[in-house]
Order: sequence, then C-alpha cells, then structure tokens
Amino acid sequence: MKTSLATLLLMLLATPACVNAVEGFSNPKYGGIKQASFDLGCPVDQMQVVDLGGGGSWTVGVNGCGKKAVYKQIGGTWVNNTGSDDGAKK
Repeated sequence: MKTSLATLLLMLLATPACVNAVEGFSNPKYGGIKQASFDLGCPVDQMQVVDLGGGGSWTVGVNGCGKKAVYKQIGGTWVNNTGSDDGAKK
C-alpha cells in the first residue's frame, strides 16, 4: 500500500499532539529539561517532572536536588515561570 506525501505529512504534523506535557518537556532535543538542569544545578537523571495542567497550555513542575521550579510552554519555548529571583525555589 502506498502512502501519499500529503497523508505522510499529516501524520507527522499530528504526532506532537499525542505527546503530553511531561514527555514534551523531558525531550532532550526540544524540551526544557536541559534548561531546568542548568537552572536547578541538578543532573537530569536526578530530576522529576510532573504535569501541573495549565488550562490549555503546558505547565510542568520540576523537582530535583532539593529545589523546585515551574516551567510553562509559551510559543513553543519552555520558560521558567517560577517567579523567584534565582529561578528556583529552595
């Protein structure tokens, strides 16, 4: 069975919609996990990411090395939304 180019493109475009906030944030290539690791001063393998909901936008909480931060996806970019001066609550 041949798949048309249009069908293939539609499938590829639809794929990101199947990803949840935690998976999207944790993606080392496109997510915010590396930025969170830097912000918290904590290795990625020691961090836990939880979905905080967000009413139509992706919002996650990140815990690691005794610190916490909140990240929100805005325009395809993960932004630290914690609101503290140092970028992470202790």
